[in-house]
Amino acid sequence: MSPRVVAAVVGVAFLLAGLLIMLLPLRTSGSSGIPVSCGNSVGMAYDEVAVEAEGAAFVGICSRSRVERLTWAAPVTAVGALLLAGAGVARRRRT
Repeated sequence: MSPRVVAAVVGVAFLLAGLLIMLLPLRTSGSSGIPVSCGNSVGMAYDEVAVEAEGAAFVGICSRSRVERLTWAAPVTAVGALLLAGAGVARRRRT
């Protein structure tokens, strides 16, 4: 395989992995052992009122969990997008 194809395949893998990590749901355990849903790292499926009903501290815990996951998932996605863009822009060698 050419380096261009390898870069494209790795780029797709990184891009999909980063997007998947961002969209996976976050959960934390409540005081009664029941899991509290924190949505995902981009904030979808997050109900602050329901989380605050479990306890005021869970709002901060969920926010910190979302930020931590987004902090390392966003660069993975960006690297994948850059590799794909580079593979698309790279010139083919003439044979």
